[in-house]
Amino acid sequence: MSLAEVKESYSRCCVNPKFFDVFYENFLASHPTIAPMFAKTEMTKQKSLLRQGISMMFMHLGGNGVGTTGIDRIGESHSKKKINIDPNLYDFWINSLVKSVKECDEKLTPALETEWRKTLRSGVDRIVSFYNK
Repeated sequence: MSLAEVKESYSRCCVNPKFFDVFYENFLASHPTIAPMFAKTEMTKQKSLLRQGISMMFMHLGGNGVGTTGIDRIGESHSKKKINIDPNLYDFWINSLVKSVKECDEKLTPALETEWRKTLRSGVDRIVSFYNK
């Protein structure tokens, strides 16, 4: 398994016009503190930001400096000094995204799911590293 296979899986998900809706349904329902954080959010814009963020994560993990800069910006904006996203909530984000992939990628295998989790964890760890900076 590889990052390329995760990216192929993500491409299959993005073909489904409901993928990002499914993700936010799963994510907002995953923990009681999450939905209120998005109460005043323009969700069309948020879905676009999520798409960009996942792309930045893949670019970063592939060694692309533009992706690393993008992930670092997300880390800074989500830090304690800015919008203060509790690092413990990222597990709900990962689980919700994987659950959504399961619903939208008919080719997902257990090995590919494991690779998704490793990929997302690596990107999230970089984001969380900015929390106390």
